[in-house]
Amino acid sequence: MRRFRGFTALVIILVIVGAVIYGLKSPHFDVTAYEVEGNTYYTDEEIINMGDCSTGVNIFTGFKPSDIKNQLLKDPYMEKIRISRKLPSTVVIRVTERKQTAAVVYGERFVVIDDEGTVLRMTSVDPKVTIIRGLSIRKMTLGEPLEVEETVLYRQSMEIIYAMLANDMYFRAIDITDAGCSAYVLDNLVVKGLAENIVDALKNKDIQLVVQNLFSQGIERGTIKVTGENYVSFDPAIE
Repeated sequence: MRRFRGFTALVIILVIVGAVIYGLKSPHFDVTAYEVEGNTYYTDEEIINMGDCSTGVNIFTGFKPSDIKNQLLKDPYMEKIRISRKLPSTVVIRVTERKQTAAVVYGERFVVIDDEGTVLRMTSVDPKVTIIRGLSIRKMTLGEPLEVEETVLYRQSMEIIYAMLANDMYFRAIDITDAGCSAYVLDNLVVKGLAENIVDALKNKDIQLVVQNLFSQGIERGTIKVTGENYVSFDPAIE
Protein backbone atom coordinates (compact mmCIF):
# COMPACT_ATOMS: atom_id res chain seq x y z
CA MET A 1 0.00 0.00 0.00
CA ARG A 2 2.82 2.37 0.89
CA ARG A 3 4.53 1.64 -2.43
CA PHE A 4 1.26 2.34 -4.26
CA ARG A 5 0.84 5.66 -2.47
CA GLY A 6 4.43 6.59 -3.20
CA PHE A 7 3.94 5.71 -6.86
CA THR A 8 0.73 7.78 -7.01
CA ALA A 9 2.47 10.76 -5.44
CA LEU A 10 5.29 10.47 -7.97
CA VAL A 11 2.80 10.39 -10.84
CA ILE A 12 1.07 13.51 -9.50
CA ILE A 13 4.39 15.32 -9.20
CA LEU A 14 5.35 14.33 -12.73
CA VAL A 15 1.98 15.57 -14.04
CA ILE A 16 2.42 18.89 -12.28
CA VAL A 17 5.97 19.29 -13.56
CA GLY A 18 4.81 18.43 -17.06
CA ALA A 19 2.00 20.97 -16.85
CA VAL A 20 4.43 23.64 -15.70
CA ILE A 21 6.85 22.87 -18.50
CA TYR A 22 3.99 22.92 -20.98
CA GLY A 23 2.83 26.27 -19.67
CA LEU A 24 6.30 27.74 -19.93
CA LYS A 25 6.94 26.46 -23.42
CA SER A 26 3.58 26.31 -25.18
CA PRO A 27 2.54 29.19 -27.48
CA HIS A 28 -0.97 28.53 -26.13
CA PHE A 29 0.08 30.70 -23.17
CA ASP A 30 1.58 33.54 -25.17
CA VAL A 31 -0.04 36.92 -24.44
CA THR A 32 -2.39 37.92 -27.25
CA ALA A 33 -4.45 40.69 -25.64
CA TYR A 34 -4.60 43.27 -22.85
CA GLU A 35 -7.81 44.37 -21.18
CA VAL A 36 -8.01 47.72 -19.38
CA GLU A 37 -10.55 48.49 -16.67
CA GLY A 38 -11.40 51.59 -14.64
CA ASN A 39 -9.98 54.19 -17.03
CA THR A 40 -11.85 57.35 -18.00
CA TYR A 41 -9.22 59.97 -18.83
CA TYR A 42 -6.96 57.74 -20.95
CA THR A 43 -8.15 55.28 -23.60
CA ASP A 44 -7.35 51.56 -23.41
CA GLU A 45 -4.81 51.92 -26.22
CA GLU A 46 -3.08 54.86 -24.52
CA ILE A 47 -2.68 52.91 -21.27
CA ILE A 48 -1.38 49.84 -23.09
CA ASN A 49 1.18 52.00 -24.89
CA MET A 50 2.13 53.85 -21.69
CA GLY A 51 2.76 50.52 -19.97
CA ASP A 52 5.02 49.27 -22.78
CA CYS A 53 2.81 46.17 -22.96
CA SER A 54 3.98 43.48 -25.37
CA THR A 55 2.15 40.57 -26.97
CA GLY A 56 3.69 37.30 -28.08
CA VAL A 57 5.48 36.76 -24.77
CA ASN A 58 4.76 33.96 -22.32
CA ILE A 59 2.07 34.98 -19.85
CA PHE A 60 4.00 33.44 -16.95
CA THR A 61 7.60 34.39 -17.71
CA GLY A 62 7.58 36.85 -20.59
CA PHE A 63 6.91 39.97 -18.53
CA LYS A 64 6.85 41.30 -14.98
CA PRO A 65 3.57 42.85 -13.80
CA SER A 66 5.63 45.23 -11.65
CA ASP A 67 7.32 46.62 -14.78
CA ILE A 68 3.97 47.58 -16.31
CA LYS A 69 2.76 48.96 -12.98
CA ASN A 70 5.85 51.09 -12.42
CA GLN A 71 5.76 52.39 -15.96
CA LEU A 72 2.13 53.49 -15.64
CA LEU A 73 2.62 55.06 -12.21
CA LYS A 74 5.02 57.55 -13.78
CA ASP A 75 1.95 59.37 -15.07
CA PRO A 76 0.34 61.65 -12.42
CA TYR A 77 -3.18 60.60 -13.45
CA MET A 78 -2.45 57.04 -12.33
CA GLU A 79 -3.19 56.52 -8.63
CA LYS A 80 -3.33 52.72 -8.34
CA ILE A 81 -2.55 49.88 -10.75
CA ARG A 82 -3.37 46.18 -10.47
CA ILE A 83 -2.14 43.61 -12.99
CA SER A 84 -3.59 40.11 -13.27
CA ARG A 85 -3.46 37.21 -15.71
CA LYS A 86 -6.57 35.78 -17.35
CA LEU A 87 -5.51 32.43 -18.76
CA PRO A 88 -4.62 31.35 -21.26
CA SER A 89 -3.45 34.53 -22.99
CA THR A 90 -4.92 37.78 -21.63
CA VAL A 91 -3.46 40.31 -19.19
CA VAL A 92 -5.88 42.55 -17.28
CA ILE A 93 -4.82 46.05 -16.21
CA ARG A 94 -7.06 47.63 -13.57
CA VAL A 95 -6.41 51.32 -13.04
CA THR A 96 -7.61 53.89 -10.54
CA GLU A 97 -7.20 57.34 -12.01
CA ARG A 98 -6.94 60.63 -10.18
CA LYS A 99 -9.85 62.84 -11.26
CA GLN A 100 -9.18 66.38 -12.38
CA THR A 101 -11.20 68.62 -10.09
CA ALA A 102 -10.00 72.19 -10.54
CA ALA A 103 -7.43 74.33 -12.33
CA VAL A 104 -5.40 77.21 -10.91
CA VAL A 105 -4.61 80.08 -13.27
CA TYR A 106 -0.89 80.52 -13.95
CA GLY A 107 -0.30 83.37 -16.37
CA GLU A 108 -1.87 82.32 -19.66
CA ARG A 109 -1.97 78.67 -18.60
CA PHE A 110 -3.90 76.42 -16.22
CA VAL A 111 -2.48 74.02 -13.64
CA VAL A 112 -4.93 71.13 -13.38
CA ILE A 113 -5.23 69.44 -9.96
CA ASP A 114 -7.23 66.64 -8.35
CA ASP A 115 -9.28 66.90 -5.15
CA GLU A 116 -6.13 66.48 -3.04
CA GLY A 117 -4.25 69.21 -4.88
CA THR A 118 -1.99 66.86 -6.83
CA VAL A 119 -0.71 68.47 -10.04
CA LEU A 120 -1.97 66.43 -12.98
CA ARG A 121 -0.99 68.56 -15.95
CA MET A 122 -0.46 72.07 -17.29
CA THR A 123 -2.39 73.34 -20.29
CA SER A 124 -3.14 76.49 -22.24
CA VAL A 125 -6.58 75.14 -23.20
CA ASP A 126 -9.62 75.50 -20.93
CA PRO A 127 -9.64 72.18 -19.03
CA LYS A 128 -13.44 72.29 -18.43
CA VAL A 129 -13.17 72.18 -14.65
CA THR A 130 -13.64 74.92 -12.05
CA ILE A 131 -11.03 77.64 -12.58
CA ILE A 132 -9.49 79.20 -9.45
CA ARG A 133 -8.17 82.74 -9.80
CA GLY A 134 -6.33 84.87 -7.26
CA LEU A 135 -3.57 82.48 -6.16
CA SER A 136 0.19 82.83 -6.63
CA ILE A 137 1.80 79.51 -7.44
CA ARG A 138 5.04 78.83 -5.59
CA LYS A 139 5.79 75.30 -6.80
CA MET A 140 4.15 72.99 -9.33
CA THR A 141 5.60 69.56 -10.04
CA LEU A 142 3.68 66.87 -11.88
CA GLY A 143 2.45 64.20 -9.49
CA GLU A 144 3.13 66.32 -6.40
CA PRO A 145 0.92 68.66 -4.31
CA LEU A 146 0.54 72.18 -5.66
CA GLU A 147 2.11 74.86 -3.47
CA VAL A 148 0.82 78.45 -3.40
CA GLU A 149 1.62 81.58 -1.45
CA GLU A 150 -1.95 82.08 -0.20
CA THR A 151 -2.45 78.82 1.68
CA VAL A 152 -5.61 79.92 3.51
CA LEU A 153 -7.29 81.17 0.34
CA TYR A 154 -6.30 77.96 -1.43
CA ARG A 155 -7.85 75.87 1.34
CA GLN A 156 -11.03 77.98 1.26
CA SER A 157 -11.39 77.67 -2.50
CA MET A 158 -11.00 73.89 -2.30
CA GLU A 159 -13.60 73.74 0.49
CA ILE A 160 -16.03 75.52 -1.83
CA ILE A 161 -15.26 72.99 -4.56
CA TYR A 162 -15.76 70.05 -2.17
CA ALA A 163 -19.14 71.46 -1.11
CA MET A 164 -20.03 72.17 -4.73
CA LEU A 165 -19.28 68.62 -5.87
CA ALA A 166 -21.09 67.04 -2.93
CA ASN A 167 -24.24 69.11 -3.31
CA ASP A 168 -25.18 69.08 -7.00
CA MET A 169 -23.73 72.45 -8.00
CA TYR A 170 -21.11 73.65 -10.43
CA PHE A 171 -19.10 76.86 -10.61
CA ARG A 172 -17.25 77.73 -13.77
CA ALA A 173 -14.74 79.84 -11.89
CA ILE A 174 -13.86 81.04 -8.41
CA ASP A 175 -12.16 84.38 -7.72
CA ILE A 176 -10.79 84.36 -4.18
CA THR A 177 -9.29 87.23 -2.16
CA ASP A 178 -8.92 88.17 1.50
CA ALA A 179 -12.04 90.32 1.13
CA GLY A 180 -14.27 87.52 -0.10
CA CYS A 181 -15.13 85.17 -2.92
CA SER A 182 -16.90 85.36 -6.28
CA ALA A 183 -18.11 82.02 -7.61
CA TYR A 184 -19.40 82.12 -11.18
CA VAL A 185 -22.38 79.95 -12.10
CA LEU A 186 -22.35 81.57 -15.54
CA ASP A 187 -20.19 84.35 -16.95
CA ASN A 188 -22.75 86.93 -15.80
CA LEU A 189 -24.33 85.09 -12.86
CA VAL A 190 -22.13 85.20 -9.79
CA VAL A 191 -22.34 84.14 -6.14
CA LYS A 192 -20.60 86.56 -3.77
CA GLY A 193 -19.73 86.25 -0.09
CA LEU A 194 -17.21 84.95 2.38
CA ALA A 195 -15.93 81.49 1.55
CA GLU A 196 -17.28 79.90 4.75
CA ASN A 197 -20.75 81.39 4.15
CA ILE A 198 -20.82 80.09 0.57
CA VAL A 199 -19.84 76.61 1.80
CA ASP A 200 -22.65 76.63 4.37
CA ALA A 201 -25.17 77.86 1.79
CA LEU A 202 -24.15 75.08 -0.59
CA LYS A 203 -24.54 72.44 2.10
CA ASN A 204 -27.99 73.82 2.98
CA LYS A 205 -28.98 73.90 -0.73
CA ASP A 206 -29.81 77.62 -0.47
CA ILE A 207 -27.71 78.65 -3.46
CA GLN A 208 -29.02 75.77 -5.54
CA LEU A 209 -32.62 76.77 -4.81
CA VAL A 210 -32.01 80.38 -5.87
CA VAL A 211 -30.24 79.28 -9.06
CA GLN A 212 -33.07 76.90 -9.95
CA ASN A 213 -35.65 79.65 -9.42
CA LEU A 214 -33.68 82.07 -11.58
CA PHE A 215 -33.25 79.55 -14.38
CA SER A 216 -36.97 78.71 -14.29
CA GLN A 217 -37.62 82.41 -14.99
CA GLY A 218 -35.00 82.56 -17.74
CA ILE A 219 -32.73 84.79 -15.64
CA GLU A 220 -29.03 84.20 -16.28
CA ARG A 221 -27.56 87.48 -15.11
CA GLY A 222 -27.11 89.01 -11.68
CA THR A 223 -25.50 88.64 -8.27
CA ILE A 224 -26.46 86.11 -5.60
CA LYS A 225 -25.31 87.51 -2.27
CA VAL A 226 -24.55 85.17 0.60
CA THR A 227 -24.15 86.59 4.10
CA GLY A 228 -24.09 85.13 7.58
CA GLU A 229 -26.92 83.15 9.15
CA ASN A 230 -27.71 81.45 5.83
CA TYR A 231 -29.16 84.59 4.27
CA VAL A 232 -29.15 84.50 0.46
CA SER A 233 -30.47 87.31 -1.74
CA PHE A 234 -30.48 88.20 -5.42
CA ASP A 235 -29.62 91.46 -7.17
CA PRO A 236 -30.11 91.73 -10.96
CA ALA A 237 -27.03 93.93 -11.17
CA ILE A 238 -23.51 92.60 -11.64
CA GLU A 239 -21.22 93.94 -8.93
